[in-house]
Amino acid sequence: MKKQIKWLVLISFFISLFCFIKVTGYAQTTRFTVTPELPQNQLSDVSYFDLLVTDETKQDLTVVLHNTSSDTLTIRAVALNSFTASSGIIAYQEEETAEENEGISFTTLISNPSQTVELKPGETTQIAFLLSMDKRKFNGEILGVFSFEEELPETVDRQEMNLQANYKIQQGVRLRQRIDSLPLPELDLIETKAKERNGVATLMSRIRNNQPTAFGKIAVTTTIREKESNTRVGGFSAENFQMAPNSILSLFSEFDQEILEPGTYTLRIELTAPKGSWVFDDTIVIDRTVANQVNQKTMLGAASLKNNVWLWIVGLLLFLVILLLVLLFLWYIRQKKDKGAGDDPIE
Repeated sequence: MKKQIKWLVLISFFISLFCFIKVTGYAQTTRFTVTPELPQNQLSDVSYFDLLVTDETKQDLTVVLHNTSSDTLTIRAVALNSFTASSGIIAYQEEETAEENEGISFTTLISNPSQTVELKPGETTQIAFLLSMDKRKFNGEILGVFSFEEELPETVDRQEMNLQANYKIQQGVRLRQRIDSLPLPELDLIETKAKERNGVATLMSRIRNNQPTAFGKIAVTTTIREKESNTRVGGFSAENFQMAPNSILSLFSEFDQEILEPGTYTLRIELTAPKGSWVFDDTIVIDRTVANQVNQKTMLGAASLKNNVWLWIVGLLLFLVILLLVLLFLWYIRQKKDKGAGDDPIE
């Protein structure tokens, strides 16, 4: 048996190695290039758009696409907005959320945020995105990207599509209306609630940056305690987190215990960065209903609840069996008494 397991492990290793090499080969294949045409209001010597704008600015932001392959390519170009991912990095999406946090979404300033262009083998063309400030003012920065991705033909099979579709090029854009220092970030804790994440019970805390400034090098430390005993029951720490302008960071603090128990917990969140330090304290009451909902979604919690259900079923069956035996015993005693009374002589 051990010999068979050893062979299975070796076979799995070589299969995974082959798959890894194949994926890497596709990821390194460049079928087109993107080059920005930096305008006169470019502020710094960088490869992305770093622009000084006013509330009256209206200009084309132009990029040059070049097909380096021997195929005809269809390229989809989309403007995206910055947001803070739960992994602690600045990422980009089509959804406009900055307005919810007192900011301006990049795509609201672009008149033609989505375009498609077809390139023949070796062909070069320009794509222009129209930036229009429309009298909007801001004291900080707005971040976005132009994302370029090849739209694969329908003839490509699913496996090849999954491998090739991961290749994207993103051209960064940074807008400012002043060249002096940016405003300092202002953070506040919106809410904390119990939630399952990746099969583990956690406390999810939403922290908002309501200023138009991005910052990084954030050290994060969280501590969960059981309120009555003040015992530490969870938390996490991380380095080099980032936050986008006017965005929300969702922090997930994991419980150490495998099963989330109802009760009252306290949470301390400490954030330290070159641009400031923040400490947030919160109290969270988790009732049995919420605890069960979370446990049903966690791997160990669901298994425990399943075991508890079986224990209840077994206990109920044992109770019914004992009850039946008691009833049979009482019936037997009564029958015996009735029979004894029937055998007595009539006086």
